[in-house]
Amino acid sequence: MTRAPILALFLLFSPPALADACRWREPPRTYPGGLAWNCAAIRWADGDTLTVRCAGQPALIRVRLRGVDTVERGHPRWRAARLQLRRRTEAAPLVILPHHGSHNRVVATVLANGRDVGRAMDAAGWSKRDCPRR
Repeated sequence: MTRAPILALFLLFSPPALADACRWREPPRTYPGGLAWNCAAIRWADGDTLTVRCAGQPALIRVRLRGVDTVERGHPRWRAARLQLRRRTEAAPLVILPHHGSHNRVVATVLANGRDVGRAMDAAGWSKRDCPRR
């Protein structure tokens, strides 16, 4: 049997999550375009999620970075990814450009000193190897 039929059978009988894993598409924008918050990072959950305090906002905000999808907490290299995110955001004034909400977080482009942190981390190799959700 050639590889193509074997792959087709695998996808046909595999769980939907496996078959669709690489077909992820970013949800549509739910925040107005052009919205920007001036913030400071105060906590880091992993390599792509941090908590920020923003001027004019009454509560802390959990932010999931656009442009990078690092390994989850507890997996190999998650602590190194979290440290990398902390190094890039801890002392820098942040500009948060919110895009949409997901799992009680704001998914946003995060700029530190004018540089897109998520895209920079992805370019440096911090995204998951298999089917990252950027």
